[in-house]
Order: sequence, then structure tokens, then C-alpha cells
Amino acid sequence: MTKALFFDVDGTLIDGKHGVRYVYPEVVAELERIHEQGHKIFLATGRPHKMVSEPLWALPVDGAIMANGGHVQLGGTTIHQELMGFEAAHAAVDLLASLGIEYTIDTAHHVYIRREFTQLRAFFSHHPEIFTFDFDENDALARAIKIEAYPSDEMREIVRAMAAEQIGPSVFCGDNGTGMTFEMYSPRLSKVTGVARALASAGISRQDSYAFGDGANDLDMLVYCGCGVAMGNAVDVLKEAADIVCGPINEGGLAQALRELF
Repeated sequence: MTKALFFDVDGTLIDGKHGVRYVYPEVVAELERIHEQGHKIFLATGRPHKMVSEPLWALPVDGAIMANGGHVQLGGTTIHQELMGFEAAHAAVDLLASLGIEYTIDTAHHVYIRREFTQLRAFFSHHPEIFTFDFDENDALARAIKIEAYPSDEMREIVRAMAAEQIGPSVFCGDNGTGMTFEMYSPRLSKVTGVARALASAGISRQDSYAFGDGANDLDMLVYCGCGVAMGNAVDVLKEAADIVCGPINEGGLAQALRELF
């Protein structure tokens, strides 16, 4: 019976906080072994397509759930997008601009940033190729899946409060699970909706699915899938909900879990 495996990226496959900048060779070997058995492998990340690096695409993946489920790709073809909607996206960037917070506009295949956003450009100076600088902002907002920013903890709470008051339930505001990125997107969007779309397109049942993650934004996905695996470095709420807790990413926990499960 074909299984589907969904892997969060940051904190699960790689993790800058623990010095894991590339997927461990033993994890790659396990993924290749499992893929050769006929099982399907998917990335399931909060990252937009443009921020999924080439080494990740080089893994034996059959598809990807990106932008927290806002963009689902199967076999290189986009099968679903969950847009914010022009009015909601416009309201989100207007709010951030009013507070002097720089932002990116994430669409299915681009990350748009204004040239004058020097702080954010400096933050990503090692990867300038991910950005598109020359664009019509209204056109980008019409295709926006997420708006991303990097405000201070204090400003995050201010943005949440102002968004609730000025925009209402049409925009969800929250962290991406890494404690760094602050995101604004449609409340209809989640990794679960992306996983469900991928499973339906691949013809694989929910019971035959496995999810691997470490952050709070992986919770619904781990609960939804037939087997949820939390990394040893995962947040407590994820460990409590998971079917299995493996070792931390920097201690080879993922490779060991894959050997035991498959």
C-alpha cells in the first residue's frame, strides 16, 4: 500500500538554530530508500516556492505543500492556490506600512519586495535572488498568498490587535513556528488543507499518511495524518499531540524514525 510522507522543512529537515544547514546524508538515504519502495514524499513548509532551496528540491520529492498550504504542487504542477484576496492583502500591507514595518508579498512563484525596504533586504542579503524588485504592487496583491514581516515581539502584538480591529477575521496573523517570521494570510489556509489536496490528487488515503514536524504550525497536520511524528526538538504542544516523538534533528532523530517506521 502506497504511503504519503509530509515533511516540515525548518526544524525537521534543516534547522539553522541547531546548525543543520543541509539535510543529513543519512536522512537523504532513508528518503531515497522509502521513495524506491513506491511511497510518495512531500515537503510541507511555510516557505513560499521561491524560498525552497535547490538542495530541498533535489530530494526525492513528489510534490510540496508551500506557504502553509496556500500553494500545493504535485509533480511540478500547481494544483491549488489559496489567495488572500485583494482587499484583505491591501489592508494588511497598509497596516504594516502605517507602523513602519517592512514586508514581502508572497505569491505562488514570487516574493515581491520594495527596493526601499533596506532593512529587510539586508536581512536576506545572502539570498537576493529570491526577490522580485520591479513589480506593480496592486497586481502582486491580487495574487498574494501571504504577507510576511519581521517585527519585534512588542510590535507583533500591536499588529495583531490592530488587524483584529481594522481588518477583522478576513486575515489571520501569526508566527510561522520558527519564532522569526510574522505572517498574514487567509484564515482558510493551513497545512492540513494542502495535505488533503495532495492526498486526493495522489489517490492516497488519510490513514496512509505520515506527518513530520516541530512547530506549532505543524499541529493540525500531525493530528490530521494517520501517523504524526514530532521531532525531539519540537514544541511541547506538538509532542503531546503526536503519535511518535523521535530524537532531535541534530541527534539523527529523523533518520532513526524513518528506519523504524519503514
